[in-house]
Amino acid sequence: MSEWYAHSFRRNLVDMHIEDWDDEFLRQFDPEMYFRYLQSAHVASPMIYIQSHVGYCYWPAKTGHVHRAFHGREDAMKRLFDLCHGAGMQVIAYYSLIYNNWAYETHPEWRMVSASGQGSRENGSRYGLCCPNSGGYRGFVREQIEDFSRYFDFESIFFDMTFWPMICYCESCTSRWSAEHGGDLPKVVNWTDLNWVEFQEKRQEWLGEFASFATGELKKQKPGCSVEHQYSTAMHFWRFGVNENVARASDYAGGDLYGGLAEQSFACKLYYNATPHQPFEYMTSRCYPNLEEHTTTKSTALLSLSVMTTLFHHGACVMIDAIDPRGTMDPRVYARLGQAYSEAARYEPALTGDLVQDVGIYYDLNGKMDIEQAPAAAGSAEAEVPAQPHQVAALGAAAVLRERHIPFGVVNNWRYDLLKKISVLVLPDVPMMGTEQMQAVADYVKEGGKLYLSGHSAWDLVEKFFGSRPTGFTREKITYVAPTELGEPLLPGFTRDYPMALPYRQALLDGKVRGEVLATVTLPYTVPTDRHVAGAVQVAPASAPPAERNPRFASIHSNPPGRQTQKPAILRTTYGKGVVLWAAAPLEAAGRPPHGDVLAALIRSLGGPFSFQSDAPDVVELLLFSDAKAGRRTLGILNLQDRFNPLPVGSFQVSIRMPRRPAQVRTVPEQESLPFSYGDGQVSIGISGVVLYRMLEIID
Repeated sequence: MSEWYAHSFRRNLVDMHIEDWDDEFLRQFDPEMYFRYLQSAHVASPMIYIQSHVGYCYWPAKTGHVHRAFHGREDAMKRLFDLCHGAGMQVIAYYSLIYNNWAYETHPEWRMVSASGQGSRENGSRYGLCCPNSGGYRGFVREQIEDFSRYFDFESIFFDMTFWPMICYCESCTSRWSAEHGGDLPKVVNWTDLNWVEFQEKRQEWLGEFASFATGELKKQKPGCSVEHQYSTAMHFWRFGVNENVARASDYAGGDLYGGLAEQSFACKLYYNATPHQPFEYMTSRCYPNLEEHTTTKSTALLSLSVMTTLFHHGACVMIDAIDPRGTMDPRVYARLGQAYSEAARYEPALTGDLVQDVGIYYDLNGKMDIEQAPAAAGSAEAEVPAQPHQVAALGAAAVLRERHIPFGVVNNWRYDLLKKISVLVLPDVPMMGTEQMQAVADYVKEGGKLYLSGHSAWDLVEKFFGSRPTGFTREKITYVAPTELGEPLLPGFTRDYPMALPYRQALLDGKVRGEVLATVTLPYTVPTDRHVAGAVQVAPASAPPAERNPRFASIHSNPPGRQTQKPAILRTTYGKGVVLWAAAPLEAAGRPPHGDVLAALIRSLGGPFSFQSDAPDVVELLLFSDAKAGRRTLGILNLQDRFNPLPVGSFQVSIRMPRRPAQVRTVPEQESLPFSYGDGQVSIGISGVVLYRMLEIID
């Protein structure tokens, strides 16, 4: 297979989801104009539409519907492909799976169907959804792949929308479930119901099989072509049915996300460790804040930060534009993108080596649900609340480590080899971990790994490590963590009388536990939601006096700590050659700086000294890559402010651990030498300030 993507970091996509009910739609599409804009933006590899969610084809297709704007000029899109190839660009074809309005309307038997028997467009939705289990739809996809593969020349393809946009109960899904599992499809989302859990597992299995089907059909036609499936849904909740299934069907992983620079930083680390081949791809919009704002463009500074955040993670950036319905494009966008991409090109030769990941945040692609959510009918608003406590905790842990300049990466539930690269593993409120995954974690600790786990994470492991299993949670949703004398150094700013507040329930351990108790659970004076009548907890009738009818409290504005317990809130023990810390609630999810200081103290007590440290402000992200073969380390510095005009950062110090004094520290790409000092096994470098980003090389 050609590895063209290994050296392509500047990519572009122009959305073309355009109807053809108006004669003006796409009539002004001009391949020469489009190509000139790509050149002005210094794009190395454009992703170009050959079809869209509307389902209309931009080539003389033998099946489906050709967009009316291309009647009489059927080769216009092929002309664009040829112009790009003539300029040395690698072309990525875009094709929409599952989202296809034409197929949905023309073939009702291919439709996804809700639990109530409705298709996706029956309530006014713009999107027609076809079921990947439908044999007819699969046959159509196979024919289209064969057709466009023969017509176009391209190096790669992006299959968009490879996920479940709804829970499907069509005849194809019903019969497949019956054949493979038996019985009726469950219609209640209930994470305590084994039947529902097995259905979710089947949805993931079926989607992975469909992704592999599309990849296989494409490679039959073009064996040397690379394939990428939409993988933004790695960050989306359970309904999409995406775990590692889509990444496994791709040659490189990536997807489009719009949650800002902090989310982008996390996603880049997730993709870095999930992609089958480097570089991963990160896609986002030139529009602010997302594609819905067609004419609101990000500032040059914000565009550059987005580009460099991906690039400094050694990823390929795809900046997404959207074509005007008439087929035109705004040249100002490409002038602005050209400034960012021309600067990015200067850094590309330095993108070698491996990400230094002292700490690994475990992100479970099967844990993207709230297991405490009440059972609800499939498809209902109550069932599809996109709550992901595990993701909230993972993003919170990432913020703590990033802002305190502790080197970290994001590991996952299927690449166990990644555990060998890290010294500390964080399990942030991970629900429903599998037996195989828990065994991999236990083996990691036994061989000397250091582990922090919290909340719902791996209760079987909690019992293995500490000799006691959580029996449930506090009724109180506002709780406190009170340090013991042993734990006080690890809970800076908090004491037994003034413990750390948490907006969460805490898991409760009963009986004797192994290990050291670093903190205990403290509760407020009352259960905030309880109503009391004659000392018994019950709901009083509306006619009762206010004192009996309303919840009791100690302080009207808050729920101060009032009841100390001996229940452990933070525990520490050893297992094999390793060390384990357990927290009864996800401290990392709180999003409060003092709580972040506690988590950082706990992590530092497990590991370290880490590969680098810094007194930089918390808006600065540091990324270190090590290339042993080339004898150098590369330090990326990002001013990670989500602002149109980020404020510059003043001077700070960075210290990087090295076994010997380096030969040189120099700037990238200018190659200017910088002063440094060396002592105690680390090189210390003064950074004079950062406007948006900087990069340094440390030469052995």
